[in-house]
Amino acid sequence: MNKTNYIKKTVMLIVIITASVAGIMTSNHYFNKTSVVNYKSLLIYPEPKTFTGFKLINKKNETITIEEFSNKWTLLFFGFTSCPDVCPTTLTELQRIYKSLEQKIPDNLPQVLFVSVDPDRDTPEVLKNYIDFFNPSFSAATADNANLISLTSQIGVAYIVEEHTGTDTYYNVDHTAVIFVISPEKQLFGIFPTPHNESDITADLLQLIGH
Repeated sequence: MNKTNYIKKTVMLIVIITASVAGIMTSNHYFNKTSVVNYKSLLIYPEPKTFTGFKLINKKNETITIEEFSNKWTLLFFGFTSCPDVCPTTLTELQRIYKSLEQKIPDNLPQVLFVSVDPDRDTPEVLKNYIDFFNPSFSAATADNANLISLTSQIGVAYIVEEHTGTDTYYNVDHTAVIFVISPEKQLFGIFPTPHNESDITADLLQLIGH
């Protein structure tokens, strides 16, 4: 087995394991159902989860780390710009949610960060053009495979990139559609599972950060 195939098989194994872990973690039984606040959609982790040890490149071609999540709430979504359905649908939902929040808590808005798991196609320039179409206030970033695996394996993000060569422009990427909620303490706080209900998510975010 040559080195390239070994790396691909190793990455695939890690992704499959991550997918299994994500399936367990997104089970309702994993989340704390005794929260004082009765959220409509938001599922809260029993204990906030710390994650670190990764570097991303954002749409401005800047390096960002865990400090990107400091002192603000963040709605984190993973996907890829060539996605035909889930990504544009979810980002459109997030745009409408963001517009609703702008009217009610303009001084305390969450950050929206889209992370592409398809770095071969999604350069910073591509990411900027893509995310700015939905909302120029939204952030977007990607990374090499090592940094993506470091981040996604800690959070519990499942994704599989279809095998392709460096010249391929048409290939598929399967990924989770969960929206992750990161606290101002830079910890994984909870998730908005699918299917997304915009009014419920908006109401939950107002309860969470609107005070």
